[in-house]
Amino acid sequence: MLESFQQTSETVLPAFFIIGLGYAYNTIRRGEVDALADIVMRIIVPAFVFSHLLRSDVELKVFNTVFISAWVVILGGGILSFAVLRKVEGHSRGVYLPVMFMNSVNLPFPIILAAYGEQAIPYALMFYLASIIGVFTVGMILVAGPGSIHRVFREPILYILGLAIYMKIQNIDVYPWLETPLYMLETSAIPLVLLVLGMQLALVRPTRIKLTLIAASCRFGFGALLGLLCVWVFGFEGLPRKVVILESIMPGAVISYIVSKKFGSDAELVASIVFITTFASMFIIPLTLILLD
Repeated sequence: MLESFQQTSETVLPAFFIIGLGYAYNTIRRGEVDALADIVMRIIVPAFVFSHLLRSDVELKVFNTVFISAWVVILGGGILSFAVLRKVEGHSRGVYLPVMFMNSVNLPFPIILAAYGEQAIPYALMFYLASIIGVFTVGMILVAGPGSIHRVFREPILYILGLAIYMKIQNIDVYPWLETPLYMLETSAIPLVLLVLGMQLALVRPTRIKLTLIAASCRFGFGALLGLLCVWVFGFEGLPRKVVILESIMPGAVISYIVSKKFGSDAELVASIVFITTFASMFIIPLTLILLD
């Protein structure tokens, strides 16, 4: 157990150290985090996704079942949390966003990469794809109505994923002159997404503690329950099993705060849930890694 704890600490602590640097920097200097986050999510992360998908060697059937699992966790978490949170005084539609949508980029990518290697990243990408589609469809309908659904088509990651899958199926190689810049962008993704997460967290403070803690419990509790259910139903083993469970217990996504803020749906409460779940994940993620070992 001691050896597992040490190995887990070596896997997780570097990620949280970089998050802490981003948090400290933005606490002291108040940098332009929105502009940096936009660059990271629209250029750096798509390049990371594109490169890893092209290098992946995963059966389409496994991709499909992991993608379905992500939707089970997202939609199932929303339904189960509704049964609990609707009875809590002061709840709003925005509160469901950080419960349904897990952080599928900033934390899981570096931790999964460090713990399980590049071969595990393609499975994590399916959770990322489901989260991106979900937050700009189901999430926006929840807080802003059906008229906002067109925004999903503005996300470059959807087209990057489509292109990568097409090139993979057709066995099309990347042009040699593109390999170096893609590699440079890809290698910058991990530290940048962690710094951005820390900088974004520095802008929020916990509020309405009772409701925040109940929502945070729903994120982790229902996420774990639904993740284990998917593992059992689909018979996942090895890396798919570990990634599905780990992704399912990730903290609330920062993008849920951005969406709730844009449409005026209790952004302070959403930010509080994201902050608390991210803090709690410092303990929950290492424990989960040890149990999955």
